[in-house]
Amino acid sequence: MAERQSRWRLPTGVYNPVVTGDGRRWRDYEKAAETPAPSLDPWPSQLPSRLPPTGDDWFDRAARPRPLEESRPYGVPGGLARPDPEAQRDLAEALSSRFPDPRGTWIRLINAEGPTDDPFRSTNAIDCALSVMSSWHGEPVVAAARQPEYDRVGKPVLSGEAGGVARAEQWLGHRFEYVGQGRRAYGVVAGRLRSAGHGAATVLITRWPQGGSHAWNAVNSLGEVLWIDAQRGHMAIEPPYENVTGVFCVVLDRAGQRV
Repeated sequence: MAERQSRWRLPTGVYNPVVTGDGRRWRDYEKAAETPAPSLDPWPSQLPSRLPPTGDDWFDRAARPRPLEESRPYGVPGGLARPDPEAQRDLAEALSSRFPDPRGTWIRLINAEGPTDDPFRSTNAIDCALSVMSSWHGEPVVAAARQPEYDRVGKPVLSGEAGGVARAEQWLGHRFEYVGQGRRAYGVVAGRLRSAGHGAATVLITRWPQGGSHAWNAVNSLGEVLWIDAQRGHMAIEPPYENVTGVFCVVLDRAGQRV
């Protein structure tokens, strides 16, 4: 059988992404959705849960984090709901290597159908950020939505995962560090990522002036620092959130060592 082609995979050769007018978001996912899907062989019954080891990656080491799915509080109040297997399959099909190009469509697949179609995918930022880290290191894992909960009149309760930051720290093996406010803090994070080299990545937590917080990522891809908000399906060449009152991070090199 001929090698299966995935409609979500980046084209071979020189990559020339389609970019929105603000220069911050790549639109390849939308362009792919506008194109009829090619005829494909039936889905394989099993997709690899992780890519082959390379020996120098964090996930190849004895001190690697446990599989992300095992850390999730499924089906409990304040917890997460199990993802759709089809969404997991789509993400696995989109990734063929460790440290995949963040300009690719896989960023748009991390949060499955996204917050537009599922309100409980608007409050799962921590799990989206951890899913990026796992997928970046060769174990694609689609993010889990928040466990659906409703108030007395049937309105969705849109609060974040209970204990999500503590779970993230346990999974990453490090506490979040305060690095400052706004663009000055992003400069510190970017400098650490550059010094750590290709494959380095961070989970960021930023606080909003009006209250609340958000979790997202940045990575070093072949020497270029790129900023990722997988919950919203965005990737940017500059930090997209300037008006923040606090920036916290865990920056790790490709071997999982804190930077």
